[in-house]
Amino acid sequence: MKKSYLLGFIIFLVSSLLLSHQRSESYSKISIERDEDFSQIQVEFSLQTSVLQNLDQGYSNTQEDKFINEILEGFEFKNCDLDSIPFLKNSFSTGYLSLFWRLRCAPQDINIKFNVFFDKDSSHTHIATFLIDSKPFPEKVFSVSNKEWSDSEKYIDKAGDLDSFYDYLSLGFKHILSGFDHLAFLLALLVLSLPIKKLILIITGFTIGHSLTLALGALNLINPSSQLVEALIGYSIIIIAVECVSSITKSYKLHINILSLMWFILLIGLLFLGYQKFLIGLIGMGIFSFCYLNLISRYKDFSLTIFVTCLFGLIHGFGFAGNLSNIGLMEGRLLPAIFGFNLGVELGPILVVIIFLSISLIVNRFLKQDLDQLRVYAASGLACIGTFWFLERLF
Repeated sequence: MKKSYLLGFIIFLVSSLLLSHQRSESYSKISIERDEDFSQIQVEFSLQTSVLQNLDQGYSNTQEDKFINEILEGFEFKNCDLDSIPFLKNSFSTGYLSLFWRLRCAPQDINIKFNVFFDKDSSHTHIATFLIDSKPFPEKVFSVSNKEWSDSEKYIDKAGDLDSFYDYLSLGFKHILSGFDHLAFLLALLVLSLPIKKLILIITGFTIGHSLTLALGALNLINPSSQLVEALIGYSIIIIAVECVSSITKSYKLHINILSLMWFILLIGLLFLGYQKFLIGLIGMGIFSFCYLNLISRYKDFSLTIFVTCLFGLIHGFGFAGNLSNIGLMEGRLLPAIFGFNLGVELGPILVVIIFLSISLIVNRFLKQDLDQLRVYAASGLACIGTFWFLERLF
């Protein structure tokens, strides 16, 4: 037991390194109005401030000019000149940084080359949506191997639903594999439920939950705070990991008391510091944690776990939907984009489950290790990582 706490503490200390692997994505909305004499382009570029910090930009008010110049130099519109003073907006409620500017271009095909952040992170992805002469056109996914776009008729004719499906299938797969918080939650579920029947049920509950909110978020029907959603994802890892350790060690009361004490200290600290943001929500989360763990310890009803997994799936779905809602998909391509992205997201967990079950089989049959002991170690580490993510994202 002491070893599991020590392992968890060590993982907590080094978990900050995982922040350097946060999904690196940016977005833009490009409006093009063409005339016989010239074309006018309006651009809105946006990305999360946390992504910017992880790209070693360390954004602050004193570095606005540096950030603006880097975007304007790397986001190249050929045969175009700047036609307005760039405007930078930092939205603290959404956690996004947005840059707006206008261009005046020669009366010919518009050619764009995106080469921003690739030198800092080769996995960076930029998604642009287009409005040409007030008509929506297929979105473009820029990457280190695909940096150019043209509005020529040849390109537009080729773009269709199938292109959108494959683009977002790839984007969804990359999103889940680079989303260590989502994978950590999935791993917590696997560690909690080794029997294959329970494993299928619990993964199904998670899938139903995140598929529903992914669609709702992508359609902009529900838009919760991205900061709160990201913090809740960390919280979901904590609860499932604590349940896992408690169920194996038969020490629900001890872990409930520890978790309650930590929550009490957090709330008192926030009140002392005058931090009131999400305070009501934090109180509700503390009550939920106490009630759920007490119920699961008393009744040991697996249906409760399935319900909570589905509930947490709803939260993770909003995390997935954050990408699609920022893109602003054209109406005619919503279905293939959402379906492709969701399918890509599902491929990641399938791969993780196969790897996890294979490793479990090897450990159990050939190395003769005690799986319960390994599960306690793994869950303890995941609980500490979830705690780190929860606190870091909350503040």
